[in-house]
Amino acid sequence: MYDKTRKDLVLMIELLEQDGSRWSQFFQKALAGFDSGEYQRCAETILSGSGGMGSLNDLVLGQTTDHSGKFQWKPNHKEINNQFQELLSSLYAFAQGMRRAANK
Repeated sequence: MYDKTRKDLVLMIELLEQDGSRWSQFFQKALAGFDSGEYQRCAETILSGSGGMGSLNDLVLGQTTDHSGKFQWKPNHKEINNQFQELLSSLYAFAQGMRRAANK
């Protein structure tokens, strides 16, 4: 489980950086907690990004503008968002499991 979670955090950071999202820094903070063995801190960081306006749940990747500033989708926006949702679901599952374990 831990190897997959670390891999998911790294992939999430890469995906968000490629899209230019400020959320990459958020997951870098979670990864720092994970790498220092503070799994509970990592989990709480991940969970703190959900809920409310402007949260991870509202994030849509793959948006850009053309040369005149008009909105358009990047060619691979569906794949980007599918990967984002898969990673986010996996990381939420890890974080919720850590929270449950801490509350025993």
